[in-house]
This record gives sequence, C-alpha cells and structure tokens, in this order.
Amino acid sequence: MNFIQCAGRCFIRKKSRSIFLILLLTTVFLLLLTVVSVAGHAKTVLEKMEHNFNREFVVDAQNAPGSLTLERIHEISAREDITAYRLISNAVPVEFADNNGTSLSVKTDGDNCFISPGFEHAGTLVSNVTSDSDELFSEGTLKIISGRHVKENDAHKILVHKELTDKNSLHLGDTIQLKFPRAITRDLESMGYDTSHMNTHTIQAEIIGIFESQDNGHTAGMHLSHQLYENYCYLDLETYSSVFNPKAPPFFFQAAFSAASSSDFAAAVNAVKNLDWPAGQPNSIVSDLDHYADMIGSLSSLSNLLRILWIVIILVCITLIYFLLSHGVKQRKREIGILMSLGLSRSRILMQHIAEVLLAAATAMVIAFALSRGIVHVAREHMIAAAVKQSDGTEQAQPEQADGSPTSVSSDAAGIMLILGFLLIPVSVIAAEYPVLQKEPDENLRSVS
Repeated sequence: MNFIQCAGRCFIRKKSRSIFLILLLTTVFLLLLTVVSVAGHAKTVLEKMEHNFNREFVVDAQNAPGSLTLERIHEISAREDITAYRLISNAVPVEFADNNGTSLSVKTDGDNCFISPGFEHAGTLVSNVTSDSDELFSEGTLKIISGRHVKENDAHKILVHKELTDKNSLHLGDTIQLKFPRAITRDLESMGYDTSHMNTHTIQAEIIGIFESQDNGHTAGMHLSHQLYENYCYLDLETYSSVFNPKAPPFFFQAAFSAASSSDFAAAVNAVKNLDWPAGQPNSIVSDLDHYADMIGSLSSLSNLLRILWIVIILVCITLIYFLLSHGVKQRKREIGILMSLGLSRSRILMQHIAEVLLAAATAMVIAFALSRGIVHVAREHMIAAAVKQSDGTEQAQPEQADGSPTSVSSDAAGIMLILGFLLIPVSVIAAEYPVLQKEPDENLRSVS
C-alpha cells in the first residue's frame, strides 16, 4: 500500500481530526478569497477612476478680471502636456435699456419664471471670441435669423433675441444700453466676481444680429427670468472685457484645458497653478481629480487596509497550522515510532502525513470556492459602498464594476490560496514533524510511555 492510500485511510478513519482541519482551512480560505478579491476589485475601480475620467481642468478667474487673457490661454494650451482647450463663454446678468435710457421689457411671464428684485429688466450678457463659438449656437439651440454673428475684431456690437426686439420695437442697427445697477453688482459679488475695477457706467452697443431659440431649455423647474434664452444677448469680447477691467486686454473668466493621456495629470494642473499671474491669482483651478479626490482617497485606504489584512491572514494561518500540526505530531509520536520500527522510512512517513493534510486542504478549497462567490459579492458591495459613502456622505455614488460582469473570485485570490494550500501548508508539516522524525523509534516510544 503506497503512502497516498495510507493517507486516505487515515484521513477517513480519523474523522474528528479531519473534519476539524477541513473546517479550519475552509474558514481561512474563505477569508483569504474574500479579502484578496475585494482588495483587487477596489484597486481596479481605483485605477479606472484615476485613468479613465475626462482629463480636464477648469481655470476659474472670476476673482481676477484680466488674468485669463487670450494670450495666457494660448500659452497654457501650447504646453506639451496640454492637448486641447475650450473657451467657456463669459456670462453675467445685465440690465437692458434703449438708446434714451428707458428700460426694455424682457420675458418675465410663466409660472416657472422667478424675477429677482432689481432684475425686472435684466437679461444675461454673454461673450466669447466670436458669438458662433458659444456652445448654444454651435449645438443649434440658438440660431441667427437676421444680421450676422459677432466677430473677433468687433467693438460695441451685440446680438439680441427676436422676442426682445419684438417686445421693444428694436431693429438691426439700433443701439441699446447695458447697465449694471447695484442689485446686479451685489449678485456678481456674491458669486465671487471681483467688481472693484468694474466700469458700471452705461455701455452702448449696436445690434448687428437677431437670433431665436430652437429650444428654450427651460421646460421644467423654477428659473430666474434673466436666465431665459429670450433674455440672452451676445456682446463682443473687447467691450465685455472693458466693463470688468478697462486696463486689461480681452479676457475670459473661465477656460477648460485637457491634459495629454501620457502626462502626469496632477503635475500638469500644478504647473498651471504655479504660473505667474500678473492680474491676480485665479480663484481656483478645479480638475476632475478634485471631484473624485475624496472617493479615490477612501478606496485607496480600503485597498491598502485589505492588502495588509490578507497578509496578516496568511501569517496567522501559517502560524496556526504550524502549532496545530505540532500538537498533532506530539499525539502521533507512538504511531510514528511504530511505523519506523516496522521499517518505514522517515520520508515515507512524512509524505503520508503531508498527503493527509493536502487531502484536507483540497477538500477545504472545493468548499471555499463553492461558497466564495456569494460571499465575495456581498462583501465587495458593502465594503466599497461604505468607503464611497464615507467619502461623500451619500449612498448614491457607488463605483460601477470595471467590466460590467458579475463579481467573482479574483485570479490573484485563487493563486494565493493554491500557493498556501499546496506549498506553505506542506512546508509547515515538514517543519512540525522534522524534530520527531529525527529521533530513533525507541526514543519516540519511550517519550510516549
């Protein structure tokens, strides 16, 4: 009878010992599969969030009129780590009046329209390098029906909505006035705009184009009257800039930049932050990384914690199995002494005992694999959801699975379990039995008696 057959018979005959060993190893393997799989999934989600989000950051210079000039925007966009940029149209509230200073009638009707005090004759003043570069025109929400767009070299030129011209009998070539009364400047200051250099005197502009809205975009919810498309107007960039900072060349309050996929995103953002801004440091440079920072930090902490945990589990498992086997060897000294007296070699006895433990480990692995799928799924959902909730205080922003497939035991977890079961456990058996096997048969028998 070879050592494998002997191991099988001993494994079946010693039921209590075998069942205890199987339960112990099953518990260890389940913990290992769960912790390593969840740690791996957290790492995958973390990598996806860090590398697959839109690599864009927005420079917000509302507090520093004149700092984000076109020259500065082109300077930033020319950097090797920047691949593209988009100009975010300037947009602020303004009051309308005709050439004689009489306030114009604006759209204020509708149940979903709220009129702020002091905004009864107000609309939204928008500016870009050219009016057709504004996203509302480029996407087709607004459309020129008469006249032309505002061009780059225009000055004191404006586009207005058809409803504004109809309400106030305005035509192409007419002049309207733009005012910034105290109610509007207070509103700008509350939003973080620096109005200290602002020219609050009346600005005059010639109507060179009339547009209409294809979709007013305000079909649901409460809206401020001056934010309705019917109350929009588009002013040339030079005149707009002169309102907020007469001494500055044409500038924007916001611009968005995209970093190259091969670049260090955080380093690119910091490089822009550290530029010399003569007209004042922009209020903020916000990147997508900032939006995900808390969540990424929580998931990173969870991933590190789980990595430490599974290393601890392995060390505890090896230590526990070693002492368990050492205790078992002391109880089997008589058996070992008899087998050695019958002529069985030390290696033959050792191989039999290793085979017994491997049978228990293999059985435990099969059970652990069968139970692990549901446990890993539940553990992953709860642990990662808890990390995300801790980062933003909600339960809504749970990360999606990287590949959209059902959660399963990771290959890393299975590999670690196989190494532990078929390599480290046999090494523990060898370490536990080595001192006993080195003794002569009669020594083992005398120590028992």
